[in-house]
Amino acid sequence: MRNGSESGLSTTWEVPIGRLLAQFADVPGATVWVMLPSPAMRAVVHAAARHAGLHAIDGPEVLRQEEVRDALAQASPAVVVCPPEVFGWVSKLAFLQGCRAVYTCGADGAGTLLDRAAHFVRATGT
Repeated sequence: MRNGSESGLSTTWEVPIGRLLAQFADVPGATVWVMLPSPAMRAVVHAAARHAGLHAIDGPEVLRQEEVRDALAQASPAVVVCPPEVFGWVSKLAFLQGCRAVYTCGADGAGTLLDRAAHFVRATGT
């Protein structure tokens, strides 16, 4: 259950990702900043954020460092979800803005987001 697939993705991962994100619910104004190119994965993260009682917003679609830096400063998210290939510079910018966690998620679902959410699947039997 490590990687997502287009079929059944939301029903499979929405609740475990929501449980993962719920640990940030106590952060004042907690927002999940979603920078994923896949509409299916964006939808799953948005639904999971709602499940956790958080607000999710989409980051810029064009991943230019200047735009991402400015948008991060404006949004001040508690969590960022980005593609693995930009994790290095996105996480650096996010943590400088006070972000608590940065997870990765590729178009196929591979990355730290589903890896960490999988712990909530096993722990709860969902």
